[in-house]
Amino acid sequence: MSKTPLPTNVVTKAFTWATQELGLNVTQVSEMLGISTQTLAKNTLNGFENSAPAYRKQLSFIRMYYLLSAMSKGNTEQIHSWFYSYNMAFGSTPSDTCSQYDGLERISDYLRSLKQSDAEEQFSPILSKHKQGDGSALQKTTMH
Repeated sequence: MSKTPLPTNVVTKAFTWATQELGLNVTQVSEMLGISTQTLAKNTLNGFENSAPAYRKQLSFIRMYYLLSAMSKGNTEQIHSWFYSYNMAFGSTPSDTCSQYDGLERISDYLRSLKQSDAEEQFSPILSKHKQGDGSALQKTTMH
């Protein structure tokens, strides 16, 4: 069974909505996608071809945002707090990590593992799980 790519304009609309929800500006979005602001502006209406790296990064960002939203039960304040707070797992804020080559995948993998390991516990975006010795502990991350 082959997967049919989502219509590019639908992906772009969902991506744009998610980036606006997180307060990202045009420069941040273009850096995350690895394109110029002019290329971003040209493709805003119709989207990127489904074979383009920018299209795949848009899908990754949408997945990441969906995970964050689900784990915080749609609490925008918690989502913002987590996205802009330093996270020891990435060595930076998730917002900065998004612009790294594999940043979106790293964040999504991290969120998936956190969701699976803490399925019964309420998600707290300011807390991150870290293994210490033979046990695990939740440590509060440093906010900038």
